[in-house]
Amino acid sequence: MRGPHVSGAQAIASPTSATATPQDGNDDTPGLLNTAPPATPAESLTDAPTDPALDRDPDIPGGTCAPGQKCPAAGDCDESRWFKASSLGGKYHQAVGPSQSNYNGTSEKEDMDFTAKVSGTVGASFSGQITTKVSAVLAEVSTQYSVTLHASVTAELGNVVHVKNVPPHKTVHAQYGVWRRKFTGTAYYEHHTCYLTKNNVTGYGPMYVG
Repeated sequence: MRGPHVSGAQAIASPTSATATPQDGNDDTPGLLNTAPPATPAESLTDAPTDPALDRDPDIPGGTCAPGQKCPAAGDCDESRWFKASSLGGKYHQAVGPSQSNYNGTSEKEDMDFTAKVSGTVGASFSGQITTKVSAVLAEVSTQYSVTLHASVTAELGNVVHVKNVPPHKTVHAQYGVWRRKFTGTAYYEHHTCYLTKNNVTGYGPMYVG
């Protein structure tokens, strides 16, 4: 359940992180009532497999030494693929199931419970082609910025969030899912001919249920 927000309530900004971009992402500080829904990624993203068994190096044309290709020889390079992170952005919420809402039609403050109606697994997503395993990309970002990103996180059915002291005649909106962290970097691929290709990547790595 993401941090609930109450229509008409005062928004409270979270402290900015030294490694996060203040203008992007969302505030999911427990207990805060936010007035706006969470921001969504602006990029067109491709979802990575959530099955760990599928976490393997991408199939890059010409990426192996096959019959008819120039194979490594003296003075050539060993084929190599890697990812280098360049920035860490804000938090983004990936919904699992529909949003929920509840209206306090009384003249007193009221407590509310929201229960997750479905479960689902959220993985990493990328804009731009990565050249190595998803796990290797997330490990690089996690190490570089001291965060913990996972290949996938599962939001379980039946999770309950209790919202206290909802003001009279206000509506609470809540959405269950997984918080992900935005990052950018460069994917590299050194061919056995020593030719280096690289491309910019924007990614979103799962952090925790919320």
